[in-house]
Amino acid sequence: MPNDGRNAMISKDSRSLEILDAVVRLNIETGKPVSSGLVERFLQRAVSSATIRGVMKNLENAGYLHQPHTSAGRLPTDRGYRVFVDHLRRGWALRAPEVPQEMRLAASRDLAAAAGHPDRIRLLAGLLNRLTRNISIIVGPSLDGVRIQRIELYPRSGTRVLMVVIMASGQVRTGLVTLRREHGRPVMEQAARLITDRTRDRTVGEVRRGLLDNLDIVHTPVTSCAADIARGGKSLFQDAERGELSLEGVASVLDEPEFEEPEPLKALLRFIESPAAIHQALETLDEQGSGEVDVWIGDENPLGNLRQFSMLTGRFEMDGRQGRLAVLGPRRMWYQRALLGIDAMRRIMNATP
Repeated sequence: MPNDGRNAMISKDSRSLEILDAVVRLNIETGKPVSSGLVERFLQRAVSSATIRGVMKNLENAGYLHQPHTSAGRLPTDRGYRVFVDHLRRGWALRAPEVPQEMRLAASRDLAAAAGHPDRIRLLAGLLNRLTRNISIIVGPSLDGVRIQRIELYPRSGTRVLMVVIMASGQVRTGLVTLRREHGRPVMEQAARLITDRTRDRTVGEVRRGLLDNLDIVHTPVTSCAADIARGGKSLFQDAERGELSLEGVASVLDEPEFEEPEPLKALLRFIESPAAIHQALETLDEQGSGEVDVWIGDENPLGNLRQFSMLTGRFEMDGRQGRLAVLGPRRMWYQRALLGIDAMRRIMNATP
């Protein structure tokens, strides 16, 4: 996200900016180093190959391009990608691009389908992946302030019980709870009523902080069963303070050439396998970001484990509460589509009552 003031110089050099723009676009499209001849064909106008080679050499000397090995074409550096993204967004500030109708309709349709759905965070992450074609991450608003309507229990086999938590917001949380011992169905039904009475109109945060901790202070079969259920069901509320997390679209980036190398692949897998690391990363980037959509390219990222990638982060509103969303992919990301997709989704979500 940081913008190096030295980049202002290239912004005033239209030819250098045009050629850098061409190199970035061609590299994003092909995944390979870009030659001066390829740039010449891309520009489709009277700029000689010698002129293009000279400009590309100057861009390399200034740190916007690099040559992976002698006789190869050039690749953008993080600084080159930064100029490209900033130039793209400056143009949009003067004339905001029209979100493609297909993208807008898909977002509106899928957001309407997700409203009130128990898996809506997962559905929203899937939508963001389809819009941006990169890994998408959605962290829903904190559930701590949401009131519980009722809790239902459905015995399975032995000591396993399906717990269903229904909230006043329409959200539903489900999970299999393993009890310490078996309880008869009549006792379990009474225990469920006791838990529902204790939690009705109380918030998820109150439950998470121990509202149900002393249900068996008076020992009866029903209170012992209720306490057993409450202990087993604590896991349903563990991430309530941070909000529900969903990640989609890993397969959409694994075919990219960057992930043929073991180190980027290992770094990606380590990150996506740790919900705690994802929560912490989005919180850190949110604290250091602008509050709008921020773009973190390679070494700009304050999180060392993510410096092999590019990441877009932002906030959204849901049910009057704030959540976070992110797009993660290679540095050679299709930035225009990613920016349009994340912005379209934020705008529609923020406008949805």
